[in-house]
Amino acid sequence: MTLVLLLAAALDGEAALRHASALAALGPHPWGSSRNRAAAEYVAVQFREAGLSEVRLHEFESEGVAGANVVGVLRARGPELVVVGAHHDTAPDAPGAYDDGGGVGVLIELARAFAREPSRSRTFVFVSFDGEEAWSTGKTTTAGSRAWLKSLGSEAREVVAAFAIEMCGWKGGTPVFHPIPYRDPREAGRSVVTPGWLQRAAVNGAGPGIRLGDPLLSWLYQPTVRTFRVGLYGDDLSFLQAGVPALLVSDSSFSAYYPWYHRAGDTADKIDAASLARMGEGAIGVLRALDRVPRGPAEEPDWFSAFGWVMGRSVLLVLGVVSLLPGLRAAIKAGGPMLGARVLHALLFGLLLWRHPVPVLWVFLPANVLTLAVAWWASLLALLPPVALVFMGVGAWRRGMADGLWLAPWEVAAAAFALALLFVRLRSGARKPGRRKRA
Repeated sequence: MTLVLLLAAALDGEAALRHASALAALGPHPWGSSRNRAAAEYVAVQFREAGLSEVRLHEFESEGVAGANVVGVLRARGPELVVVGAHHDTAPDAPGAYDDGGGVGVLIELARAFAREPSRSRTFVFVSFDGEEAWSTGKTTTAGSRAWLKSLGSEAREVVAAFAIEMCGWKGGTPVFHPIPYRDPREAGRSVVTPGWLQRAAVNGAGPGIRLGDPLLSWLYQPTVRTFRVGLYGDDLSFLQAGVPALLVSDSSFSAYYPWYHRAGDTADKIDAASLARMGEGAIGVLRALDRVPRGPAEEPDWFSAFGWVMGRSVLLVLGVVSLLPGLRAAIKAGGPMLGARVLHALLFGLLLWRHPVPVLWVFLPANVLTLAVAWWASLLALLPPVALVFMGVGAWRRGMADGLWLAPWEVAAAAFALALLFVRLRSGARKPGRRKRA
C-alpha cells in the first residue's frame, strides 16, 4: 500500500500540460459555443481514461444559454462527498491555456492519481464546470457550478467541501489559497468566506506547497480582502453562496498576477509542466486532508493564518483584549482625561473587534501597545499596518481588483477616531514627564 501511495503522490505535470494545450488549441471557447462543447467532450474522454466512474455530461441551461458540466466519480462507502472542480470555458478572446486549461489539466491528473489509490473515506466528485466566465455574456457568474449544485437536490447536504482549482501553470506564479469574501445573497451587507476549519485542514494538508493569499504579502492580504470588496472569484463562489464550505487555489496573486489574463496571449507556451506539477502535488495534500478532516460548519468566517497556524475567532478576540491591557493600566495610573480617552478607545475598539476581528486587529494590535511609548519611531511603527492596508486596497482598486468596502461608513469613521485617540493620548502623556517647577 505504501508503494501505491507514493506513486499516487506525484502528479504528472507533462500530462496536465498536454491537456491544457489540447484545450487551448481549440481557440477561445466561451460558454455556449460549439468549441466549448468540444472542450467538454474532451474532458469526458480524459475522465474515463483516468479511471473515474459514472462519467457524464450534465446538461444545463441558464438565462437562455446552454452548457455542459463534466462529472466523474470515485465512490467510497459513506454518503459524504468532496467536490474537486475547475472550468473548461474561457473568456471570449482567450484560448484559456492558463485560465483554466491548466486547472482542468491538474483536475484530470488528480483524478488519475486518486483512482490508483485503494480506498477513501469519502466519495470524490470531479467536475469540470461550464459557464464560470458567464460574466462575459452579461449573465450570472459561475452559471455551471450553480446549476450542478442545484441538480444535487437534497444530496447537496452531503458535500463536506468543494475545492476549486483556478488559473495555474504559470512559471512566474506561486500556488496560493484565495479565501476571498463574497456577498451573502441571504442578507445585505454580509459576506461568506472559506470557513476556518476548512482553511486549517487545507493549510495542514498542503504544507509549504500552497501558501495563503500571496507569497510575499500573506499577512497583509488577509485583512485587505476582508476590508475591500475584491472582485475576483472562482467556482467556490457558487458553493459558499449556497452555504457549502469551499476554497479556491491559484498560482496568481496580488504581487505576481498572470499578465495574459483573459487575453489572446493566454496560450500554451505561457505555462509549463513543472508549475502544473507543483500545483498538483499541493492539491493532493489538500484532498487527502479533506478526505479525513472532521466535518465543520458552513460558516466560520473569522480566522487568521500565520506561521502555518490558522487562529480562530476566540484567539483573535483574546489577542485584542490583551493588547488593550497595557494602555488601560497606564491610563488608570494617569487618571483624568487620559483615562476617559483610553476607556472610549477601548469601547470603540471592542465593538469593531467583535464585528471585524481580522482587519481591526491588523490596524490596532501594534498601535494599542506602541503608542504608549514616547519615541517618535514607535508612532511610525504603529502607523505602518493601517497605512499598508490602505495602500494595498488602493492598489487593488487601481488594478480593477476591488470595487468597494465591506466595512460600513460609520465603522470606518469609528476606526479612524479610535486610532486618532491613541495619538492624542500619546501627546498628552509625553508632556507630563517633561514639565519642570518654576522657582
